[in-house]
Amino acid sequence: MHKESQYLLKTLKSFIHNENPGTFSGDWKKLIQLSQVHSVTSILGYMVMNYPQETAGVYGEALRKHCLESIGLYSQKAECMKALIEQMNQKGIEHLLFKGFVLREYYPVPELRTFGDIDFLIQQDDRKRCDALMMELGFQRETDWEPVYSYRKGVEHYEIHTDVMEVDVSDRADYQKYFSHTWERAKLKEGQTYVFSPEDHLIYVLTHIAKHINGSGAGIRMYLDVAVFLKYFEGKLNVEYLQQELEKLAFKDFSNMVFTLVEKVFEVKSPLSLWNIPEDIFQDFLEFTMKGGTFGKVGRDAGLISLKQTTQEGEEVSRGKTLRKRLFPSAGSIESRYTYLRGKHWLLPIAWVHRFFKTRDTWGEHSREAKSIMKTDKEKVERLQRIYKEIGL
Repeated sequence: MHKESQYLLKTLKSFIHNENPGTFSGDWKKLIQLSQVHSVTSILGYMVMNYPQETAGVYGEALRKHCLESIGLYSQKAECMKALIEQMNQKGIEHLLFKGFVLREYYPVPELRTFGDIDFLIQQDDRKRCDALMMELGFQRETDWEPVYSYRKGVEHYEIHTDVMEVDVSDRADYQKYFSHTWERAKLKEGQTYVFSPEDHLIYVLTHIAKHINGSGAGIRMYLDVAVFLKYFEGKLNVEYLQQELEKLAFKDFSNMVFTLVEKVFEVKSPLSLWNIPEDIFQDFLEFTMKGGTFGKVGRDAGLISLKQTTQEGEEVSRGKTLRKRLFPSAGSIESRYTYLRGKHWLLPIAWVHRFFKTRDTWGEHSREAKSIMKTDKEKVERLQRIYKEIGL
């Protein structure tokens, strides 16, 4: 791993433990670029403010400015969310908070946990009332994808879910069915506001990471979320329940890799006993994480990801088969978006046509993906498959 990756990881660890990360002797421009693709530039700026370095030069002032602006912006976003929560409470709309808006509270400086949008869950039956409220408050409706609706107004951007897990992250368990019982596990906080228990939230966060890895990848901030979570709840988690639920999700190997990374990189103790992962495998996974950025898309072409997703273990990589699956997906893979397919898979041809026109804004992107599929080196696909197998996905 190059100097920039090593120092960024050291800085994030030091942020968690309130320590001096020491002097950086590498390229500050590259370090900042790396922090940007992993969405942790504000934390890097905070650490440079608290532990000034002569080697930073003009970059030190830029980082300080970015950090202060970030604190201002995310304080504003948090206040806006609190105002929206009050509106939902007044309207009697039940909502469950999770992901970034909750995780930020476990950070040493909450405002440094950045997010593009704020996610929360509502009851399916409250969908129309919630939409009416957002329109009444002056929001613009952006995405309407049956389990997920998004709204924007100024600095505010919300993703409102009626399901928290709309896809299966692997074929090892029924993740959609598992999370269909979310409201049964929800804990009332106050008013109409619900949250996960710490154990259930950790299980969701791990599943969310796995979902992103299954898509294209997950950057270091997702593991930083796990680290601050485990540090905050150290000694307070129900370990027996956690183990039991992770087994239901076939996450024995995956959670071992995630918690191993958290222990090795951030020096935060795992709540579960870990078994040794060979160093070369761990380094492959860490390199995979650092290269891909926040959502694993930096430097990775769509064709590589598509080929990996559509090739089962032991199967030969087939570009033609992958292209057919992308153009004509199975009913099971798209019924979460086109819900009229549920129990009526014979309507699949209609869904293909519906999908074709529904996604017309991304036709150019899909065309580039198709070209990439046909050009991607099969050996790269096999290497990516090996990494996924090593982490239990």
